[in-house]
Amino acid sequence: MRNMDMKTFIATEGRDAARRLAVKCGTKYIYLTQIASGFRRPSGRLTLLLERYSEGKLSRHELRPDLYPKELKKT
Repeated sequence: MRNMDMKTFIATEGRDAARRLAVKCGTKYIYLTQIASGFRRPSGRLTLLLERYSEGKLSRHELRPDLYPKELKKT
């Protein structure tokens, strides 16, 4: 499964799924649309909740690469 950004998640999963995700994460759907449009960025805590409750469809690395950069694989 490829990780998505918020805009792709809403487009792929639908508004109802995004609304349910917002409730599980303790935020509002409108806030998720603001994240999708690039107007806002989720907090570190919300980023982790979004990853957890989207069952990994959303990734902390995609949502906040400044806080959660991808780890380099050791060779």
